[in-house]
Amino acid sequence: MALMVLIPPVIIYETHHNLAMPIHSYQAFLQTASKILLDANNAHQHSAVIIINLDGLPKLDGILGYTEVDEILGNLVQQIQGALNGKDITGPSGRHQICCLLSDLLTTNHAILAAHKIMRIFTQNHYFNRRRVSLLPRIGVALNSTKKDNLKQLMCNASTALYHAQRNRETIRLYDDNEKALLLSGMDIWSELDRAIDTDELQLVFQPQLWISTGTIRSVEALLRWNHSSLGFIPPDKLVQAAEGTELMTKLTLWVLNSALRQCQEYRKAGLSTGVSINLSADDFNDTELVELIEQAANIWCVPPGDIMIELTETTIMEDQNNSLETIHALKNIGFKLAMDDFGTGYSSMERLLLLPLDEIKIDKTFVKDMLMYPAHEHIVSSMINIGHRLNLDIVAEGVEDMETYKHLQILGCDAVQGYFVGNGMTLSELISFGLRLKAVGRDALC
Repeated sequence: MALMVLIPPVIIYETHHNLAMPIHSYQAFLQTASKILLDANNAHQHSAVIIINLDGLPKLDGILGYTEVDEILGNLVQQIQGALNGKDITGPSGRHQICCLLSDLLTTNHAILAAHKIMRIFTQNHYFNRRRVSLLPRIGVALNSTKKDNLKQLMCNASTALYHAQRNRETIRLYDDNEKALLLSGMDIWSELDRAIDTDELQLVFQPQLWISTGTIRSVEALLRWNHSSLGFIPPDKLVQAAEGTELMTKLTLWVLNSALRQCQEYRKAGLSTGVSINLSADDFNDTELVELIEQAANIWCVPPGDIMIELTETTIMEDQNNSLETIHALKNIGFKLAMDDFGTGYSSMERLLLLPLDEIKIDKTFVKDMLMYPAHEHIVSSMINIGHRLNLDIVAEGVEDMETYKHLQILGCDAVQGYFVGNGMTLSELISFGLRLKAVGRDALC
């Protein structure tokens, strides 16, 4: 997985005796930085590498042109150089990246302070030919804590930190040795995922949602599972993270869509008048053909759009709000149902609820599982239910694990529950048996 792309020679800034002097090649920057770091190591000085990636610049390549974007990058290099200490050097390290070597730091904490100082530069408005440009910076920081690391290792570590900053949508991320292992694990998962999709090694299980007023299953959430022969059980979030940003994301989403709807058709034929909920990631909304793919899958398996709930996370909306909203409204116009998953744990706001054509919100289990123990949690759950109902939304409580919690949610007016109390993730055959039994004997099937 490439985290850094070298670019043709550009002007880099080196400082000698507190006087900034241009270096005219990337190779010269590396040579100078290596020498400075070696001197710092020999002098037992603290040092660090900072890599800044500008997520907003790739779009500008096609709008303004490469030369103009290079000019923007060069101006930023000068601003950053001016904000740092005289012995630090700064220069582009990739097509849309800037690298800083900080030497002679008083403590390693000063590297984080420098990163925040750099970030303040990007809070200012930046213009090119009187047009405001969006830079969207992410920063990775690697500390030379052992005072033995070479430049190559530090830049690799800073790139790893940057990768995790982008993945977790953070502005600044400090390198952690444990994250290197996570990144390597993600590469192993990614390399195996394509084969797993083709060979049906992946599996879907279904967790029922109980409609409180009738005691029947209103829908089931399709949950992705993968038990790898050598890697063991791979959590769904790690699986999705490995696929995000690659061509495998679309392939994985298509597999989930078609598998969920095919099995939905099977349990409906067996006598369960039940819909299905399918989770989409923020990365799915980068696919311009997403709406068409979902509609085609629904038509192939003859499942009405009104029986298909698309579950969104709050991150989905935050990642690229305009494009996401357009896609969400397109799905709604076709007739698909929309739910906000894990409500209350991210960027929830009343404004966002008003923007989205939702049908339901799912209260995160964080608030539900301890609501009988902590009054504050109970107040939050009660408020969410009341607000949701005022907006004509159905409310699903996740993480319901016992009868007492279920009964209290019933008193509060919650519409549906999901969790161990109703049932764990079930295979298709288990779901059919459970659903038919519940249909025959009612809520007593849960006891």
